Amino acid sequence: MLPDMFLTNVILFSVSSALMMISLIEPYLLEAMSGWDMPNVARSIQFELKTEMFAILLIVTMFSQGLTIVSYGRSFITAFPENLAYFYPNTLSCLRVTALYDDTFVNIFHNGSSTPTKSISDLQKGQTVTVVFPKSAEVYQLLNYSTKSIQITSNKYIAVQSITQTDYSTQTNVVQPSENLGMNYLIPSLNYTNLLATFSVSQSASFSTKYNSFRLIIINAEDTENNITIVKNILGKIQLVNFTIPPYQLIQLQADDSMMMVNSSCKIAVLLTHPCLLKADCKCSMIVNQILPVRFQGQNFVVPFIPEIKQSWLFMTSNNKASSLSQKGTKLTSSSGFLSLSDPGNPQYVTASSNVSLRLISPGLFIELIQENMFAGCYLLQSYTNTFRIHVIAETVDRDHLNTDKGFIQSLKWTEISGTKYSSVEFSLNNRASTTVWHSSSKIAVYILEETDKIVYGGPAIPIKENPDPSGCKVPGEFVVGDKPLKWTKSLAYCTNPKREFACPTNRDIQMELARQVNTTNVEGWIGLRRSLMTTAWFWQKQTSSSTSPPVNYVYWAKGQSQKGFCASLSLDGSDFKWKSASCCEKKLPVCYKPPLTIGPLSWSDSTDFP
Repeated sequence: MLPDMFLTNVILFSVSSALMMISLIEPYLLEAMSGWDMPNVARSIQFELKTEMFAILLIVTMFSQGLTIVSYGRSFITAFPENLAYFYPNTLSCLRVTALYDDTFVNIFHNGSSTPTKSISDLQKGQTVTVVFPKSAEVYQLLNYSTKSIQITSNKYIAVQSITQTDYSTQTNVVQPSENLGMNYLIPSLNYTNLLATFSVSQSASFSTKYNSFRLIIINAEDTENNITIVKNILGKIQLVNFTIPPYQLIQLQADDSMMMVNSSCKIAVLLTHPCLLKADCKCSMIVNQILPVRFQGQNFVVPFIPEIKQSWLFMTSNNKASSLSQKGTKLTSSSGFLSLSDPGNPQYVTASSNVSLRLISPGLFIELIQENMFAGCYLLQSYTNTFRIHVIAETVDRDHLNTDKGFIQSLKWTEISGTKYSSVEFSLNNRASTTVWHSSSKIAVYILEETDKIVYGGPAIPIKENPDPSGCKVPGEFVVGDKPLKWTKSLAYCTNPKREFACPTNRDIQMELARQVNTTNVEGWIGLRRSLMTTAWFWQKQTSSSTSPPVNYVYWAKGQSQKGFCASLSLDGSDFKWKSASCCEKKLPVCYKPPLTIGPLSWSDSTDFP
């Protein structure tokens, strides 16, 4: 879209994927260079470490540190892992889709179909629909390609949650939009036997080896062949396994503690799963964890306290073997990679010595912890049951400004987290009419937890607004392009009414949001910028009732385009959305803007079966 948005990709693709791997696995390479033990399926590669290469890698690192806080979008891809649960036949796999705008249309593609297998039309703001899939949608093949990926696309922003359930196991998972996917992932080196031993659970001798370890599902998120490299560390020796995945297909691999990372040539989604994690009562819980790309790692975390969990540990994933985790300056001790909490009966603030991802683990429960830099102003609540619990972490000085869409929350019993600026609180919400939890002045972290048959499940809520807003939980305003070319003055009249205005990208963030939202076409569209006939100075024609037109402090002109005409348009071809000046009498598509609206209570539609 915008040149500065694409700068990262240009740099990334100018450096080979091998170079990217060096920066990630360099701590392991130093001890493995003495001897390479490469399997037949792996390709040998040679590394030439030069100063120039490290300089390039440094530039890549600088440009890839940006975080996308929100978890809504218009394109998603996921899959339903196998839910064994001791062969219980009563399984349920479904997607829960929530529209954030009126007049939303959703298409779902499955089994490699190029045409929608399921279409949902005319969803309104806050409306949630549940789509139920058959048992056959689960991915059970090992070491084999599959077309069982599920693509979800929409004309406007939506949030998507995946749910899978049996008689004794329920798991929910926030499906990340394509914007949050990446090409570099670190894999948690989870050892199934060590995990069971940690929780004093013995593994049955009759339990099939097919189910005694974790699995990794890698989904090609793009319409092109994707080159994948699995990096393994086996007894201190690096091994690379290379293969390709066809467009929108997936592969499921047996995962073990030798897997370090997955690198790809274009975007992928990565799921860490376990079909049946044994528990002390001879039942089992399914595990689903969508791994986030490396760029989402951080160093500071607040670990929530969950009273119903009798035993829990932290598991840290990092490309730096020397990474450590500390609480109040004291390093946490490790047992087979699982870190003991120093005070498990209270929420804790922990700090890593380098960027890591962190998970709170208990039998049947994996919670990806929200790093401090990814706290948000507002969260969407998608619950499976009618009663659920909310864990909130907020700054102590502002903690009493917590709200739901139903209003201010009173009489909460906050717990101050010792030695930090944060406090935490847990409270219950009854019925699913509550849609959002938001804070008026500071960023917060929100986890949603539910319980079915004494099985606790859940994880982070869905962030839908990065910054706090005293007026409520609002999604970005909506950009709409008219379907008929008009002159500039006619476009102004077309866009100006009580519910919308002429699009005025008065800063870079608004320009980027416009570029993300509008459907591309090979024409141009008018925006609300024109020149004064008296002074020839540019000014915004911002028709709002609340304020005067802002000064023109931000421009995005194409080269040599600012002086040719008296009205401004932008390119809608999807390449750069640069501005041009033109005669106001030319006919172009009007680009309008609907200001942000507060998300209200959800309206729940009946479940619909997938064909």
